[in-house]
Amino acid sequence: MKLYPEVEPLSLEKLNRPESLSEMAGRELRDAIIEGRLKLGDQLSEIRLSKMLGISKTPVREALMQLRREGLVQIDPQRGTSIFRIEDREIDQIAGFRRLLETEAARLIFLSDKAPVLRHMAKILEAMDRAIAREAFQTYRRLDADFHMALIEGAGNSYLVSAYGLIAAKIGALRSRAHDDTQVVDRSLETHRRLYRLLEAGEERKFNELLGVHIANTGRDYRAWLARQTAAGDAAAAGLSSPTATASR
Repeated sequence: MKLYPEVEPLSLEKLNRPESLSEMAGRELRDAIIEGRLKLGDQLSEIRLSKMLGISKTPVREALMQLRREGLVQIDPQRGTSIFRIEDREIDQIAGFRRLLETEAARLIFLSDKAPVLRHMAKILEAMDRAIAREAFQTYRRLDADFHMALIEGAGNSYLVSAYGLIAAKIGALRSRAHDDTQVVDRSLETHRRLYRLLEAGEERKFNELLGVHIANTGRDYRAWLARQTAAGDAAAAGLSSPTATASR
């Protein structure tokens, strides 16, 4: 006598759900912030964004809430919605957290089979070369992010991936603004090549030393970019307020 009835194995079909409007809006706004099409600190209007994107305010509002959770957008009931600003001390905090995660990922990779990670990185380096050859610098910056994500994901620790996701977009925003000079991009490519060779050779100590320098350079290059932007703004303001500029208007 059977005590329990037989239950047929559960069978469910995979859902093929198209991307929602809020997801598409979030991706477009995220890319615009990271790539510098939207400036850090800029005020955002739901009405204006909905008109620009050709959708209603509701998915725009949902997208902004997601970007807020990612730290890319700040929502203040009094001041409204704005793109985040990176304070000077936060640059060092992001660098420290990033170094902690990427160094741990490297430690795990050095202890395991490096071959899959090396193959992935080799393909990214080839794509980086092609991007620079055709001066596709925005593409190069995305590949830069892919290279470091290959390191994080290659460690095989899902918690590292989740933790890295907390700062990945802000790293991208820093990188896009720091890499506005061809010399910086050329140096970046050579550093990635050296990191690959050190990983391939099993030189963990040298790899971590170079990785630390590389991460610090992102903050340094961003600060240099910010100084140039400030100087350019001051020069423009001085020009507008000069007697010559006033007389010519």
